[in-house]
Amino acid sequence: MTKKKKTWGLKGKHPPLWLLIILCLITIGLVGYLLVIFFGDRSWFTALAYLIAASAIASGGCVAYHHLRILQGTERAAVLARLDACWLDNELASSRREFLKFIRGLKSKKDSPKLQREIITKLAAYRENRPNLYRKLVAMLDFYETVGYFSRVQYILPRDARQLYESSIKQYDKYFREFIAYFQKDQKDDAIYENFIWLADEIAKS
Repeated sequence: MTKKKKTWGLKGKHPPLWLLIILCLITIGLVGYLLVIFFGDRSWFTALAYLIAASAIASGGCVAYHHLRILQGTERAAVLARLDACWLDNELASSRREFLKFIRGLKSKKDSPKLQREIITKLAAYRENRPNLYRKLVAMLDFYETVGYFSRVQYILPRDARQLYESSIKQYDKYFREFIAYFQKDQKDDAIYENFIWLADEIAKS
């Protein structure tokens, strides 16, 4: 089980609104105090005006930032809900079943170069001769490619993907990574499944 990191708020890593405002006011007060110390008693009118204006601006900025985080959280929840609906779709459920049948049918059981050669040979043959089966087998890779893209552009967080799909992503990475490298080389296109590879690497780091 992955150890959860301590967070500021109840549901995220960002500090709550009240803490942001307090930190801003403390910083502004300190700057105002330093102005008085530096310029002497004659500057207290200027310092007071500064404190009032800066406090209002900072408080407004904190509130705006807080509402932006809420909006981003809502969009993130919508993306996660859509991904969850896709995961439950019959097409992807069928893809996962075919994947399990595929790995059970492999003659080489241990993780070894021999196993990877067998996987590459079979998938390359399916791609040429049994395209429907091939598309079904890689449908989950296409799904995780999308999840990886959403993570890279921060529509969702990498930890969301890890918490939801970690074991499955690791399994697909174990059996299909070498085939992806072969496929990229064959097609002369390193962008093929690059977001899936990025996501698998991010999960492996955690």
